[in-house]
Amino acid sequence: MIAEGRRAVRFWALWTLSVPALVVVLFVDGLGLAYAAYAFVNLSSLDELQIVVALTASALVAVEGARRVESRRRRGGPLHKDLAPAWMVAAAVVLQPALAIVVVLVLRIWWRVRAGRCVPYRWAFSTAVLFLSVGAAHLAQAAVIEALGADAVSRVVGMAAAAVAFFVTDALLCAAAITQIMPGSGRRDAIGGLDDLCVDGTAASLGCLVAAATLANPWAAVLAIPIALSAQRALLFGQLESEAQTDPKTGLARIDWWRRRTEDLLRSSRSQREPLAVLLIDVDHFKQINDRHGHLVGDEALRAIATILRGAIRTKDVIGRFGGEEFVIALPGTDLADATVTADRLRSAVAASPLAAMCAGVLDNRELVPANFRLTVSIGVAVAPDDGATLDGLLHSADRAMYAAKAAGRDRVRRAAECVPLS
Repeated sequence: MIAEGRRAVRFWALWTLSVPALVVVLFVDGLGLAYAAYAFVNLSSLDELQIVVALTASALVAVEGARRVESRRRRGGPLHKDLAPAWMVAAAVVLQPALAIVVVLVLRIWWRVRAGRCVPYRWAFSTAVLFLSVGAAHLAQAAVIEALGADAVSRVVGMAAAAVAFFVTDALLCAAAITQIMPGSGRRDAIGGLDDLCVDGTAASLGCLVAAATLANPWAAVLAIPIALSAQRALLFGQLESEAQTDPKTGLARIDWWRRRTEDLLRSSRSQREPLAVLLIDVDHFKQINDRHGHLVGDEALRAIATILRGAIRTKDVIGRFGGEEFVIALPGTDLADATVTADRLRSAVAASPLAAMCAGVLDNRELVPANFRLTVSIGVAVAPDDGATLDGLLHSADRAMYAAKAAGRDRVRRAAECVPLS
């Protein structure tokens, strides 16, 4: 029995989490289960079962119809936004909390079955978050109706408040977990960017419309299926545009796009007589990771390091994948001293991050333990105009400094100004 328990813990990958991350995940799981139990204890009747069936059936058809589009849109990052929550919002608005939880649970189980392999603790956590989001939506709607009355306008305001409460709760709880599971995650990794917020807004609006239609006739929800599928396909256009300039393995900018953007910054820095720094970052002994654990683990390690680096720089800085296990960052308006401080902060962030937990959380690989899975980076720093007047000149100087950092023992930062020029 003890051996089986240990295998279960390893399978769930909970053992890979840090203590703060484990506390957040287990607390939310417990809170979600407690609220679900409370909702079912207070279930007053089953008169709304027809609405449950209509919403669930419509949602499953819409989700299945969008599977091919979503498989194209799904990224390797910690966040993925789609329109599936629209049906959950509708359920939270028109149903008792317990019955809305039934709709959520059926959709989540269906996703689990159709998705194939997934990390169980992440599935359980996401499901618990959605339970709590249903509760927040119900409370928000009830509070608005109690304050404003039950007239038609108040009900519309209550629907909007419920949708907002649903997505705010979901975003905050997921952000709390992501920042603990993936230290160094930035705001975009935790709650998403503007495009992600627009997807949430679309799902919230669609959910309110489905709820309004369902109140008139439960099977009117079927009419929203073509709308959901069309909206889901429209999201693919933004994805394709992003793919054109994004490295698929790390989610960072492709080198050609990075070069164009940095060239613009360099011209601007010349006209304004401001410095511009370039950091060239190379992962130390990366080949050993591929040789020991395989290329899938190596890819996840690159993705994890990219997440750490992106979360530790400013919004105006431009980061890209230079090639292989090398990354490059442009720091506009940054002199040599500040660039060196930034480079050392990035170096420390990678060295201190629990990469084993970050990668095992995705791959569920039992061999990834902190004792034998830690990576460091060597960073070269070059600043215009002293280390190069052109982008190629800056990259050459930063490359020379990076190799000097490796020659000095790795896990170091070296400045181009300190290196002897190569003949």
